[in-house]
Amino acid sequence: MVRNLLLIRHAEAEFPDEKKRDFDRKLSGNGQKQGIILGGYIKQLPFQLNAIYYSPALRTLQTSQHICAALTEVPRLMDAEELYEATGNLMKAFVNRMDDNFEHVAIVGHNPGISDLYSFLSGNYEPYAPATCAWLTFEAESWAHVSGHMAIQKDFYYPGQAS
Repeated sequence: MVRNLLLIRHAEAEFPDEKKRDFDRKLSGNGQKQGIILGGYIKQLPFQLNAIYYSPALRTLQTSQHICAALTEVPRLMDAEELYEATGNLMKAFVNRMDDNFEHVAIVGHNPGISDLYSFLSGNYEPYAPATCAWLTFEAESWAHVSGHMAIQKDFYYPGQAS
């Protein structure tokens, strides 16, 4: 069975402010635009997302909402507390615990965890700017069987890249 995984770094957030918790940082104006463009990109992919797992930080929720707003069929949105400030190892374990009923999944998270997971699964390294989306596929009956360097990279996208 082919499984699709989108690894997404949240869109650009407001600069940190000592009066506001990091957790509560929202998307900047540019980040809002990136989220809309990212949603349009995901809409044109040849599958429909079943689920989006996102960190409960405001900026990942807002990025996920922009994606959902662009889609014809809205995937299940699930906040996953362990994705906030997750290390690469926590991200690997998270993928292996994802619900097997979902074949086409997006994870919206933070750096460096999301880029560490991308490198582990794909065997590649790419800079992971805000709103970057890697599309990976796996031939696996279960997410529990997904491991390092087994992904086939279909695309690596960020809003504004030349087509």
